[in-house]
Amino acid sequence: MIDTASEHTYRAIRQDIIHGKLSPRARLRLDTLRETYGASVSTLREILNRLTGEGLVIAEGQKGFSVTSVSQHEFENLAELRELFEAHAIRRAFEAGDLEWEGRVMGAHHMLHVIEQRMQRGEAQDATLWKHYDKGFHHALISACGSEELLSAHSAVFDRYLRYQIIAVIFRGKPAAVEHLALRDAALTRDADLACGVLHHHITACVSHTAAGGKLERGAQDSTDSHDIAEETVAGSIWRSVRRDILSGTLAPMQKLKLDGLRGRYNASVSTLREVLSRLATEGLVLAEGQRGFEVAPISPANLRELAELRLLIEGQALQDSFARGDVEWEANVMAAYHRLARMEERMRTGDRSVLPDWKRFDWEFHQALISACGSRVLRQFHGANFDKYLRYQMIALSFRGDVASDEHRALLDAAMSRDAGAARAILQQHLMGGVAHALDSGTIGDGCVSALRPNTTPNQA
Repeated sequence: MIDTASEHTYRAIRQDIIHGKLSPRARLRLDTLRETYGASVSTLREILNRLTGEGLVIAEGQKGFSVTSVSQHEFENLAELRELFEAHAIRRAFEAGDLEWEGRVMGAHHMLHVIEQRMQRGEAQDATLWKHYDKGFHHALISACGSEELLSAHSAVFDRYLRYQIIAVIFRGKPAAVEHLALRDAALTRDADLACGVLHHHITACVSHTAAGGKLERGAQDSTDSHDIAEETVAGSIWRSVRRDILSGTLAPMQKLKLDGLRGRYNASVSTLREVLSRLATEGLVLAEGQRGFEVAPISPANLRELAELRLLIEGQALQDSFARGDVEWEANVMAAYHRLARMEERMRTGDRSVLPDWKRFDWEFHQALISACGSRVLRQFHGANFDKYLRYQMIALSFRGDVASDEHRALLDAAMSRDAGAARAILQQHLMGGVAHALDSGTIGDGCVSALRPNTTPNQA
């Protein structure tokens, strides 16, 4: 990561946010943080920008930073997304897990079981340790899923979910312990259906327990988008510029990002660039290499397949939710977005590559419009992050599939207007499989067998 001292401070601040020591909506004043954590202002700014990328901190333009607020509504959204990721990963892990994986599950459950037994007896225990073992067990369950992107997404949503559990002091006692035991046993017998059923009850019971306690505000979380606020600052503007150049391939995969060279290119100070690159490292677009600096994240056929499968999982669920909630205004927005995309695809089919940036922008806007009524800002945030990483491959491979892609977009529009989520999910899978194959066939991403998404890969219902 950045360096040893900075990484230690990052972990300390992150842990204090998750564990509620830095309370929701708390102002994060740099002078105060400097005294508390013993870090320089420049280091603290880098760290807070990383945490902004993780959704734990809000960047408020010239006003500085604050801890992200909490609400019952967002907790419910996080719970649904956690179940979506974890249930899908369980199915994959139960298929692929070996004896070593079984050992990890058994060991992780033992540690969790011991501390849960102590807590049930009323013994004073460190809630931080309890939640650490809880996360360790659930991670062990899915650790054989075979997708680093899925594991990373699950970890990110789990930590935000865990923050709510600690703030609301959620411990359900024996029922939760029994559910953990059932999950362990289902793993050993490879009964994925049983495990997903137990997981659903485990998560929904936690949400219900929290709602009954009344410790969280009922209303939706502050809808202010930290990305929009960040644009008001110099760092926010530079972040967007560097990010755009990475996604477009202007900054090539594995390219060294030397601060002196970037300073002239983006007319920014070294400290601002470090803030920006630290945030992009959190997003998975940049690698932080300790004292060696930064480089653009690499690409590979395996990573492209993982991104496509994760996108199918997230977007498929978002389509289903959006189709169920969308009104006539949503329909109009979808049709308008499709019209712009269709016009640009007509020009692409004539060989006009000058419109490539506009084509991808309208492609993004169409898919965003389709899911815009899903009702979960958290789901849309994770979809946007995944979509952009997938988009980078398309831009590097100049992947336009002509009439095939255009016909799939038209079919998605028709499915949206008829509210046929099943058809939309099937079309999306075909759309992604074709996109992956086309990108890999271009020869610009690397060698590898084009086996993209498995035909039977279908996201689980939350």
